[in-house]
Amino acid sequence: MTVRQLWILAAALAAVTGLSILTIDAPVARALSHHDADYGWPYWFNRGLTELDKISGMDWKRGRLATLLIVLGAALWWWRRPWGRAALILGLVQAGSRVGAGYLKPLTGRLRPQEAIAGDQLDDTFWHDQGISFPSGHVGFYAGLALAVALIWPRARIPALVLLALVCVTKLARDAHFVSDVTGAVAIAALCTAAAGAMLPAALSRGSAARTTSGGPRGPRPRRPGPPSTPRRGRCSSAR
Repeated sequence: MTVRQLWILAAALAAVTGLSILTIDAPVARALSHHDADYGWPYWFNRGLTELDKISGMDWKRGRLATLLIVLGAALWWWRRPWGRAALILGLVQAGSRVGAGYLKPLTGRLRPQEAIAGDQLDDTFWHDQGISFPSGHVGFYAGLALAVALIWPRARIPALVLLALVCVTKLARDAHFVSDVTGAVAIAALCTAAAGAMLPAALSRGSAARTTSGGPRGPRPRRPGPPSTPRRGRCSSAR
């Protein structure tokens, strides 16, 4: 994915999030509440997601993975290593999509679908003291990883986006989040990824130029022009 595509994706998902809040969040949540989420494929998808959380860093204390990636990326960038840019983008996106979005939860105060249904408040889900549903933290975490990978390594975008889609479907199937909780989290991740991708290439290109001028690897030295050669006169084969 390109930075331009990520800007477009963020804007489109922001619009979808607003429309979902106004139109489909309540009916979808009500319909999903009639299904047993502890049976069948939603159960097994959730089990797989729980195991994935243990190895991906989702279960770490919020902000720890982002800090580690930013520090590692800054060190690699300082030493002009190619992985520096990748680690910096991953860390900055996580700081926005996981850590930053986490602070939106108490500000929006949105109830989870099960809480709203139990309290008969599907039409009034925001601004509750204990609400922490919007945006989805799980989706924000994996969207930050998937979109950053799609930007840094375009060939890996398909498996990364498939994983993100499975996470979104799992959270919706278990009625743990509204549709807009999921799309809003992906929109924030797309925005953070686009901003990081737009910011870092210019900085890294300046660093590469500085490295070249400060004694780093250089290309082959240009050959010094020698004295002009004098054309040699050949013998004329014809008689004068």
